[in-house]
Amino acid sequence: MTHESKLVIGLAINSLIILLLCITLGISLDWSLLAIATTSFLTLFILSYISIKIFKLWQTSLMDLTCYTQLLAEGVGNIAPKSSSGDGLISQLQLEIAQLAKTNHSTQSPSSLLMLSSMMDSLPIAICIFDQQWRLSYRNPAMYQQLKLPLLIGSHATDSGFRLNKDSPPLSHQYFDGNWQVECVSYHDNGQQQWLYTAINISRSLQQHESIIQQNLIRVFSHELRNSLTPMASMTDTLLCSDHLDQEQARLVLGRIHKRSSHLLEFIGRYADLSQLSEPNLAWFDIGNLIDEAATVLADSTKINIKGESQCFGDIAQLSMVFTNLFTNAQQAHAQSALTIEVVVYRQEQQQFVDVIDNGCGFANLENALTPFYSTKSNGSGIGLSLCREIIHQHGGELTVNNNSPAGGAIISMNWPTTG
Repeated sequence: MTHESKLVIGLAINSLIILLLCITLGISLDWSLLAIATTSFLTLFILSYISIKIFKLWQTSLMDLTCYTQLLAEGVGNIAPKSSSGDGLISQLQLEIAQLAKTNHSTQSPSSLLMLSSMMDSLPIAICIFDQQWRLSYRNPAMYQQLKLPLLIGSHATDSGFRLNKDSPPLSHQYFDGNWQVECVSYHDNGQQQWLYTAINISRSLQQHESIIQQNLIRVFSHELRNSLTPMASMTDTLLCSDHLDQEQARLVLGRIHKRSSHLLEFIGRYADLSQLSEPNLAWFDIGNLIDEAATVLADSTKINIKGESQCFGDIAQLSMVFTNLFTNAQQAHAQSALTIEVVVYRQEQQQFVDVIDNGCGFANLENALTPFYSTKSNGSGIGLSLCREIIHQHGGELTVNNNSPAGGAIISMNWPTTG
């Protein structure tokens, strides 16, 4: 019989004795049956709660001590167990184990495994290693400090709160579901499969990224509002200061105000499209009709050549926004006498590919071409390509941009799966 079983039986016997004494006391005092039953129930509930707390405290103390011993055996010296109150046996045992570990550590010669373990022990990244049966082989102090659980070598991953998933990643933990970058990779050691689980706290990086986006958003909106509202205010002031309103001049001013306000509404609408994309409604469609519709933003002299497949897979409404933005960018960046756009559509296995190639000026700053709110054009908002990339991401694909050297112009390459 194990010590755990003996403790459970002992606690159960003590609780039963106390319960019988309470029942006997009630009978001797001539209590009613309802009073005896109620008292017995409350007594049993309190005794059960106390017994469970005592067992958990005893079990947790021994598990912490076991984990502490395993860490010391691995050469970890920068971690201490949870201190027990008083001068009890567990506290004395902790002191004895720590003293023994110091003595043995000073006489041990370093090995390659110990050096590797020491390197991982000092990393701020939470690290765990599991074998092919998902039993814990190693965990560094950072993992122990984050989970604050006894991570016993040889225990199953689920015993420490890990979840086994059918999809990727194969292993996850509720604690690391927030602002953590988690990786779970497989490798082989002496012919045995091992799983390396790492978790990095990226909350600070996310905060910095959000701060940059907010600053860029404020900068762009301030720029657009100032560019539109300043001339509108100036023109209305001119009209209000005139003693006699000239009808032709009033029409001219109101026309310019209308144009400025339309531009501002268009900018806000494009930002709303970027931030409120819905799930794509995937279907097969004729890409020629879509391109003809998007080409209405181009000058009449523009030539469009379509090569490859006539059928395309995706959300026709969202992809229409993609081609409209790409054609608008090509038109704005065009500096030659005749703009030519080539659209190449093809499929490989279960992947859709679309390339849009123009003979314009190309990208002046290729590295920041896809950065939201960044634009080298005086009237650009930096939203068009960001919206295109977000739509392709919603389709489960990727969008990349390049300059068409040495011919000149830009190449926008898109690909996404043809399975919904």
